[in-house]
This record gives sequence, C-alpha cells and structure tokens, in this order.
Amino acid sequence: MGSQAEGRGTAGVPRGVWLTAVLVVAGLVVVAGRYGFHRDELYFIEGGRHPGWAQPDNPMLIPLLAASWHDLVGGHLWAFRVLPAVATGVTVVLAALTCRQLGGAPRAQVVAAAGTALTGVILGTGHLFSITTFDVMMTALVVLLLVRAVGAVPQRIGPWLWTGLAAGVALEVKVLPGLVLLSCLVGMLLAGPRRPLRGPGPWLAGALALVLAAPNLLWQAAHGWPMLEVAANIAAGGSASSADRWLVAPMHLLMAGPVAGFLIVVGVVALLGTARLRAWRWLGIAYLVLLLIVVVTGGKPYYVAGLFPALVAVGAMQLPAWVERLLDRPARAVAVALVVSVPTACFALPLAPVGSPVFRIAQAVNPDGAETVGWPGYVGLVTDVAAQVPEDERPHTVVLTRNYGEAGALDRARRLAPGGTGGDGAPGWLPPVYSGHNAYGSWGPPPEDARTVIVVGRLDPDEEARWFAGTCQQVTTVRSPAGVDNEEDGAPIRRCQLGDQGWVAIWDEVARFG
Repeated sequence: MGSQAEGRGTAGVPRGVWLTAVLVVAGLVVVAGRYGFHRDELYFIEGGRHPGWAQPDNPMLIPLLAASWHDLVGGHLWAFRVLPAVATGVTVVLAALTCRQLGGAPRAQVVAAAGTALTGVILGTGHLFSITTFDVMMTALVVLLLVRAVGAVPQRIGPWLWTGLAAGVALEVKVLPGLVLLSCLVGMLLAGPRRPLRGPGPWLAGALALVLAAPNLLWQAAHGWPMLEVAANIAAGGSASSADRWLVAPMHLLMAGPVAGFLIVVGVVALLGTARLRAWRWLGIAYLVLLLIVVVTGGKPYYVAGLFPALVAVGAMQLPAWVERLLDRPARAVAVALVVSVPTACFALPLAPVGSPVFRIAQAVNPDGAETVGWPGYVGLVTDVAAQVPEDERPHTVVLTRNYGEAGALDRARRLAPGGTGGDGAPGWLPPVYSGHNAYGSWGPPPEDARTVIVVGRLDPDEEARWFAGTCQQVTTVRSPAGVDNEEDGAPIRRCQLGDQGWVAIWDEVARFG
C-alpha cells in the first residue's frame, strides 16, 4: 500500500479510491434484494406517477426518478437499488477528490474514500432509493465545487457557476443543501476568506441555484409551506428516525460509525485549530453552525451527513503516526478494516436474519430496517379483506390507509397486476387506494359514490364517528414478522361505510402532514 502505487490512477485519482468505490457499489448491489421495499421507496414510486412542481414534503426530482427507474427495471427490487448503490460509490470518490482539493496526499485520499465508505449513515441509506442517498451525494459535490471556487486564484466566474448549477440540482433533491450552504456562508463571514464574497461569482451562483430551485419553492409558497408543518411534526417526534434535541450531537456521530466518527472529530479539530488549514476554517465552522441549526429546529441527526465526506477528507489528512505505521503494513491494515467494518455493515445493511438478536439491535440503531419487512404479508391481508366485499359493492369500494407506505405498497401491487392479483404473491382483487398522508392527501379524495371503505390503521374514535358514523367493523389485524417493530404491527383493518357528509366535506380532516 505504498504511496507510489497509490498515486497511480485515472485522472490523478489513486487506484485505491476507485477500488474502494467499486467494492462499495458491488457490496450494495449484492444485498440490494434483501428484506423488501422501504415505505419511502413505495411512496416515491407512486409519487412520480403524479407529476407536479413539487410535493408537500419533497421536491419532485427523486419521485420522478424512482417511478421511471422502477418501471425501467421491471419492478425488481435489486435492480431498483442499483442507482442508489452507484450514487454511494460516487460519494466515496467525491470525498477523495475533496481531500485532494484541500491538499491531501494520495494515501490520505484513499483513507478519505475508505472512511466515507465505512460511514454508517451513508452506507445504510446507500442501500435504499432514499432522498438522503442522493442528497448526500449532491451536497458532497456542492461542497467540493465550493472549495474549488473559494480556493481558485485568481478568482473566476466559471467555478462559481458550476457550484450554483450543482446547488440548484441539489435543492431539487432536498431543501437541506440550502442550510449547508447557509452554514458555509456564515463560516466564511466569521473566519474568512471574505474576499471571494465581494466578487460577482457567489451571487451569480446563488441566483442560478434559486432559479433551478424555484419550482419547489414557488409551489411551497403557493400552498402555505406544508414542508414546515412536516418539519414541525418531525421535531415533535413524529418520525421513526426523530430524536430528542439533546441526542442529536451524540447520535449523528453514532450514525457515522467508529471510523468515520473518529475522522470527523479529528477533521473538525484540525480545521478549527491548525494554522495550515486556516484558509478552510470556514468548513469547520459550517459544520458547527449546521449542527446547531439541526439541534435548535429539532431535525434528525443525519441531517448533518452532507458534510461528512468533506470532514472525513480533512480527518484523513491528519493521520497520527501510529495510523501511518499501520498503513505501512497492508495485512494489518486490512485486518483492522475488517474488524471495524463488520459492526457498521451489520447495523447499516440487511445482513442479519429478520427477527434475530442482531436484527433487533440493528433495528434499534437503524429503524429503516424494520420499515422494509412485511409488505407482501400486509398486501395479502388487505387483499383477503377485499375479497369479502360483495360483488355489487366492489365498484363503490376504496381502501383508505393512515400512512403513505401502506398506500404505496397497495398501489404498487395493483399496478403490477391490474385486475388480476394483488401482486407480491397475493392473488385477488384490490380496490383503488387513497390516503390523507402528505402527498397522497394532495392527490385528492375518492369519488363521492365510493361508500364502502376498507380502513387500514388506527383511527381516533372522534374521527371514526365523524367520517363513518360508527359503522366500522374490525375484520383483522396486521401482524409484522416476529422481532420486527414497525408502524404496521398491530394496525387494525376495518370495513366501514362512508357517512352522510361525503369525501369532499371530510377530506381536509383526512389530509395530514407528517
């Protein structure tokens, strides 16, 4: 693993970086078909079939990409997850490029790539067709381009325009890159360099980014900023991955994992206290500002993850002497890498048997694992309930679910087997599916003549009385596989009759953000 060998590679990138990225992509593809679709994936697939300028909780880019890619690969789970695997591999390379841009030697670039590859939250989201997967990749690209633009001597407009273009695309993935850029601006105002901010480049970049982000921003403004209501729900603990504010700081490092967490801390300390990194001190301040914003607003710990590749890159440049000696002994380095990577992989990826002790521990650390288990059984159960609806009532029957994952699973089943089976091994008939949750609520209520309703999920007694006039009868209960703790476990499935008010009258109550 000598530096001379590391230095050889395509376009100046060490071969070790490319090898690390390839291994990450290959590993993610190997486990891509494990467990099942995540509730968010099911939601995005359906969301992309309802084109618009935006959705209440997300810009439109990822839903459109998810729906298109899902159809292109024939709905196969492993193939559906190839794109996020590739995006994660790109993130690994971007970390190495950031390290090189900051002055890191070839060995440090390889360590930056390996550290990013072993970042738990990046590896875990890389397994899913998640907005976070593409958000982290695009944010890492924006930070790299920003570092290049700030460090360019003499200052030029071109690098800033590339930064603005990438930022605009990133903002159509998620609004979070906007907070990252705001944090970087605060860092530069506090620590410098301030000279680039006096030129036209940053402001042209900002204008370009805003133009590209305008569809989502204008839609949000026209609809009363529902994304803020979603954020408030998250801050109140309404999401499985929400965390108390006091837990955000330790949790975000726990999500990073031992290797990346160590490099992030080393990187931040070096940025704030090392004279030779003074020109990049704003990056360390940006991290602290972003972490403070997430804590104050009650955001999720992984919201800081977009800065992880850059911070890992800086940490890789500060390797202590004992780490350097370890890297000089390839056999020992590989052994240590395996030891530290196994726990991260077990917690981040679907490796443990469902319901096993390791699965339960991983579920506590990474709740997303539980959200990918049990959907075929759930679809089959709803299909069985639908089969009990008399033939003459079926044209006037709909399903109403309490969350978008439940609705997305049923919609996907109907689309894969229209008119014949419930899909995913569940033969039978499924009625049209509706929900009031997030974007589903904005897609509108069922037709007014839909009087028979199969209701999935828990209803408040007052809601049941107002919407269905107390006509609901419980038919069965959803049971997740043993050892799986998710939102569907214990959810009742009831058959109801719509009350006299009608769907249009009650839809504002049914629709909710969270």
